Amino acid sequence: MAVSISGTTVQWGIPADGKTAADTLVAGIVQDFEISREGNVTEITDEDGDYVARVDHGEKNTITFSSLVTAVSPSLPTKGTAVTIADIDNVNLATGDVYVESASIAHAGTNTTTVNFTLTHYPTFA
Repeated sequence: MAVSISGTTVQWGIPADGKTAADTLVAGIVQDFEISREGNVTEITDEDGDYVARVDHGEKNTITFSSLVTAVSPSLPTKGTAVTIADIDNVNLATGDVYVESASIAHAGTNTTTVNFTLTHYPTFA
């Protein structure tokens, strides 16, 4: 009997471009990875209080990940350190500026070290 697969296609795991981005900061096994798009909204009302316009501004992206460290002694970048990473999940991170927001290291067990990073990306506007 032939194998038949039906249902919704799903994906799981860390994308290769996310692994590459994480590896630029510390050599390790990426445990989790998240990227989010954010920004600000200003709503403009008329004299009757009705909304007449919406202005989206202050676009930025936040990247967070944690990795099990495979390097002997990892070093953490300081807050505000500029880093360069490639695009991830079709989010254009290669242009603009990326800065370290936070970096932490945790030791557990006898030889397990985990690092956590949060990066903020400010896109370049044309």
